[in-house]
Amino acid sequence: MSTTIPGAPRCEPLFRPKSIAVVGVSATSDRSWGRMTVRRLVEGGYRGEVTAVARQGLVLPGVRVVGSLDEIGYGPDLVVLATPAATVPGLLRQAREIGAGSAVVYAAGFAEGGNEALQDELRAAAGPMPVLGPNCLGVVSRAAAVQVSTTRFLDRARPDPGPVAIVTQSGAMGFVLADLLEQAGLGYSYYASVGNEACLSVGELGAYLLDQPDVEVLVLYLEGVRDANGLRELGRRARQAGKAVVALTVGRSAAGRRAALSHTAAVAGDHLLLASLCRQEGIHLVTDDEELVDAVLSARKRVSLPPAPRLAVLTMSGGAAGVLADSLATIGARIPPLAEETRARLAEIGGVEATDANPVDLGGNFDRWLDRIAGLLGALDADPGIDGIVLYLTFGDSFLDAYRALAGTIGELSTPAWFVWACAPPGELARLGRPETVLPSIGALRRRLRALLPDRVPAPRPAPETDGTSTDRRVASELTAAPVLARAGIPHVDTVAALDAETLVEAVRQSGWSGPYVLKGDAADVPHRARCGLVRIGVTEAELPAAATVLAEALDRHSADPDRALAAQPLLPHSAEVALGATRDPVYGTAVLLGAGGDRAEDPQAPRRALLLPATGAQITELAGWAESVLGAPAPATRSALTALIGLLTTDPDIAEVDLNPLCVTGDALVAVDALITYAHQGGNP
Repeated sequence: MSTTIPGAPRCEPLFRPKSIAVVGVSATSDRSWGRMTVRRLVEGGYRGEVTAVARQGLVLPGVRVVGSLDEIGYGPDLVVLATPAATVPGLLRQAREIGAGSAVVYAAGFAEGGNEALQDELRAAAGPMPVLGPNCLGVVSRAAAVQVSTTRFLDRARPDPGPVAIVTQSGAMGFVLADLLEQAGLGYSYYASVGNEACLSVGELGAYLLDQPDVEVLVLYLEGVRDANGLRELGRRARQAGKAVVALTVGRSAAGRRAALSHTAAVAGDHLLLASLCRQEGIHLVTDDEELVDAVLSARKRVSLPPAPRLAVLTMSGGAAGVLADSLATIGARIPPLAEETRARLAEIGGVEATDANPVDLGGNFDRWLDRIAGLLGALDADPGIDGIVLYLTFGDSFLDAYRALAGTIGELSTPAWFVWACAPPGELARLGRPETVLPSIGALRRRLRALLPDRVPAPRPAPETDGTSTDRRVASELTAAPVLARAGIPHVDTVAALDAETLVEAVRQSGWSGPYVLKGDAADVPHRARCGLVRIGVTEAELPAAATVLAEALDRHSADPDRALAAQPLLPHSAEVALGATRDPVYGTAVLLGAGGDRAEDPQAPRRALLLPATGAQITELAGWAESVLGAPAPATRSALTALIGLLTTDPDIAEVDLNPLCVTGDALVAVDALITYAHQGGNP
């Protein structure tokens, strides 16, 4: 797949065709894909010329019928192939030769079923002509009244088009998302099902749609990221245009395509790399269809929240205040005490009868002070220590005008704000038409805020087990890797090594260290030595000889490496452990990984982040700040370690993986106490 984004005009005939030819129109079945496509074009108001290509005699009102593409006499802007897979390459070649501008291929039976040769033949037949599919559900362009698809969803009554475009790797799921968005009051204008992406990719289609003036949000459904650079480009393109990209993905683990010798790379999987790509490029990543709707609504309003956002809650119910506080806490939001200046301003405005703590409780007589709520919201809006505001009111049957006015006020605040109108009169929220800011329940609010929080990581799929004996890679164990990393700028704990237990004990005693010690067996063919009992922590002076002997015996049992050795280190006092690593992913490229260290490094639920390269200085600084607040690692030392590792990866492209676990936090420094480097080839030089 190309990672470049060609110019937008290439997709123009697909979305705005002035003429369409449908090949494979049955003369006997009105349920055939070709007949359904023609019917939808005619009944849907398409104003261009529609030509049906049919082998038997057929009469369709308002439609020209011919026996072959050659009989059309010109090249249609769009050719739709509703024919079996085996016929597709020949028909595409004919379409290209008569000058067709684009094509859609419905048929399956290509690469998705293992027939790579037929898909290669399709691609060669298409040449430079843009082809959607194969194995796709077509294209919808409501601006041009184009409905080229086999789905019966398009037979429903349609609400007005809206500012959303949908590009999907699953045809059916794309229409599910369209339906959910319409139910939320937000229509879509464009839809494209990419199928196998033989010719047109998600990236190229998305780039074209982001350039359309009537598109504000691009929605992607991805079953697997085939072109990470193309996805990054979409994020950048949207950001430059002041638009948004929202992506729902189920992911496909790339771990099976890696050697996965390092703990960090194996546990990370491509789910973490995708989340990191989206964070770096401003793409809203969600994990289910309901979150996608919430993310699209928020993206239209250009709402964002920081990690652990500070929220102010204004309500008329103490019970609701408690439920809100508990519910929002579960997604990491905070409801901090209000600043004294804000509390003074609330008192000046009046109307707070129960408590001016946060949540602010107006009390049971709140209806007497409805005219003051807008002022109270304004006071919260002026507090720089608040990241978001929630107004919670119930019923409102007797105060419809006041509640409607408050809905307008919420939408005009500078701080992101939401109005939970619980138990609203039937149909009122729909009539109000403010789904971005007015919600029906606490649960709906929680989902909306959860979709806004950064670092959304789809659930990982289990990585396959490996034995660490990849024949095309070379492992540099700690005694070899540590000097490489130290030269790059990542300090390593003092270490002595020996070939036998007696010499190791003597080296430890001459080191000047005071116990306890850490003893290790070091061998390139045992990268995960703790699993083999080759790490002993907390060995005392008295235990040293016996422990070294047992370790030497275990090393001989588990390793055939002729360069295997015993190693010892002082037990380093530290306040926290961090895992730092890197991997060269076949889809996402080079990634630096940072997370909880020690035993927690292999826990999929432990905090971790990735940074895809190339990365800016600001992104490195932001990751270092995250490490300080979440992992307890000093930001300056973390930034230094990140910069050193990125430099090493840049200068030595043969490095496939790096695993530093743990890096121990000792005062203001980070010191490695274990290290592993995997080289892409047996001949890689440490």
